[in-house]
Amino acid sequence: MQDSKKFKQVMLLAAKQAAKVLLHYYGKKETIKIKPNKSLVATADLEANKTIIKTIKKYFPEHSILSEESGFENKNSDYKWVIDPIDGTHNFLHQIPIFGTSIALEYKNEPVLGVINFPVLCITAVAEKGKGSFMNGKKIKVSIKKTLDHSFVLFEFSYANRMEKVGFLKKLVHKTIDVRNFGSAIYNLLIVACGKCEGYVVLTTNEWDVAAGFLIVEEAGGKVTDLKGGKWKPEQHQFVISNSKVHKELLKYLR
Repeated sequence: MQDSKKFKQVMLLAAKQAAKVLLHYYGKKETIKIKPNKSLVATADLEANKTIIKTIKKYFPEHSILSEESGFENKNSDYKWVIDPIDGTHNFLHQIPIFGTSIALEYKNEPVLGVINFPVLCITAVAEKGKGSFMNGKKIKVSIKKTLDHSFVLFEFSYANRMEKVGFLKKLVHKTIDVRNFGSAIYNLLIVACGKCEGYVVLTTNEWDVAAGFLIVEEAGGKVTDLKGGKWKPEQHQFVISNSKVHKELLKYLR
């Protein structure tokens, strides 16, 4: 892999530039479009997306880019940037400050660097493969709880497959202390990574939603698998994320 220091500098710069765009539009009346999957896209999404891509291309024009808002630009490179300009668009539009930007860099389809940034909350989390996870410069670790009986678990509950999700949710509600969702995948992943909760079940997602956050969880000592406990792959859409200690038990309740 090339110079990781430069990659990180560009990634943080892109996230900072995107934050300026999001703060400019936050709280203002937005032009909103509804996608076929019923998710929303706002002007801020599109403008932040342009800003991030412009920054990346300035320094790494030969790299591929995958973005929620503009699709896949394939440069046949070993390096691929994976971008979600606003994760938590519904929160953003309702002036709920739990939303942010996710940027990951993959090398040969493996995330090696990731940043998630929450501009209103003033939180930035960064992880580099093999070097740990950090939030606002301080190292973070997952929780040490060993059973679901005393655990706090997050559950993704977006539009798709809701009846299937209700069945999973019933099982979890009877076993854990609390089950909730904050409306932002990257925020959910961050609070697993920093030990605020023990698990997170995702039944509908895309690579741009989770690539950076998964690396942050894993580098904080957590575990990410598919619903059968196998190694997660970018093209999959259903995952279990945990502090690793409750992982087997969590998988059992999802079967």
